[in-house]
Amino acid sequence: MHLSTEDLASGLSLLLLIAVLAGLVVSISVWRARKHGSTTLALDVTRNASLLYVWLMAVGVVVSGVQILAGPGVFLSDSVNTDVQSQEEALASSACVDEPSMMLCGSQVGPIPFGIRLLIYVGTVLGLLASAAVAWAIHNAARRAGEREPFHPSVSRTFGAMALVVMAAAVLGDLLQQIGMTLAARSLDWDATATPIRFGLRIELWPFAVAVGLFALSAIFRYGAQVQSERELLKRETEGLV
Repeated sequence: MHLSTEDLASGLSLLLLIAVLAGLVVSISVWRARKHGSTTLALDVTRNASLLYVWLMAVGVVVSGVQILAGPGVFLSDSVNTDVQSQEEALASSACVDEPSMMLCGSQVGPIPFGIRLLIYVGTVLGLLASAAVAWAIHNAARRAGEREPFHPSVSRTFGAMALVVMAAAVLGDLLQQIGMTLAARSLDWDATATPIRFGLRIELWPFAVAVGLFALSAIFRYGAQVQSERELLKRETEGLV
């Protein structure tokens, strides 16, 4: 796969942006903590960083919509793009948006029917939703802990609910993207000598691992809430005997 200077520059720019945002989150959290006399700086940073991440995922939904639905083409996944490049000579017309050769245009191809673009976009949104769900569960836990209610019932419920969201959204989103990428490649202008692009569907295991972790945290916080409730009940009974 051809790596241009522009690709390297965009990658470094993204890393720099992430570093700047991380620095801003820490700086603002420290400033607010000192201003309000907070003693939970780590929780403040975690809460603000996770909330920022959720907002970035929301921005990603909008940017992805503009790029995928209204852009000149779509970016194929690496595996599908490799299959397309391997039989570039069977293309009846150039599939590249900017360059005449598949080997030079990277992985952006077009034109792609809107229905296929929509399928890829839905898969992308589901993937962003799964990522944001984890950050939202962390944000809720950090917020409750900062309010001196680390075992609030909403913490356990949120971890459990987000586990289901991650597992469903990530798996379904990945499958929709894989199907969409294959259909996008098949929709190109192929001649009679072309071999149909194969469907290489695969199930990622990481959503299940993340879901197990979130379910475990849900059980831990639920148990913590139960222990705290029992201690408060015992304390009231003890005080009643004095």
